[in-house]
Amino acid sequence: MKCSICEEEIDETELYTGDEATYYEGKPVCETCYYEDEPVATVYLNRDDYPHIISYTRNETEGAFRAKWHSTDPWRGYYETESDKYALVNTAELLAWHESEKMLKAFDETIRELFDKQSIDYARVFARSSNVFYQNYDLYVNKDQSLLARLLVVKAKSEVDYGNPKWYRNIVFDDEALTKIAELFPEKNIQTDHDAVELIQELGDNTLIELQKRMKEKQGASTD
Repeated sequence: MKCSICEEEIDETELYTGDEATYYEGKPVCETCYYEDEPVATVYLNRDDYPHIISYTRNETEGAFRAKWHSTDPWRGYYETESDKYALVNTAELLAWHESEKMLKAFDETIRELFDKQSIDYARVFARSSNVFYQNYDLYVNKDQSLLARLLVVKAKSEVDYGNPKWYRNIVFDDEALTKIAELFPEKNIQTDHDAVELIQELGDNTLIELQKRMKEKQGASTD
């Protein structure tokens, strides 16, 4: 029998199969490919510091969490996480060396303290992307406790100034570009990168046409 990954012949004593809720679920893989497959997501349960790995071959959460690839173009994308047992109550983007790091660290510490006080069963999931400087931080709780958890998330966010637009600038667009887009689309009230990205997604294939049109209109108005 051949390994589904490296296609090398597998000795029966070294035969493994992909874990539940993985890309190679139930498929034969060799020992090396099973254990050395790179993690796509890491799960931490409550205050436990032990990392539960999810890769293409292994799922140390026993299927409680799954990770799937979300493509943004032929070369880039990120892994999304899902769970049938837990409810997603917040998601955030962790960016290396970005000023939002300190705020998100404060949020993480605050929300965990609040959850611990209320005996809420939670999980923190960190999922990779094609950008080595960016990963997703997804916060899950037991579905039966999701209502209280969402209220506590709001409380934690207010304590760390989570909603301040300054934390979400200069990720995709620099200040100059963001200001220009805001001037061209005043009705959209664009303040953050997220606002600009949503606009581009809304316009779709017409983005360039609409942008050029508004730039010409603005130039025409300035010469009148």
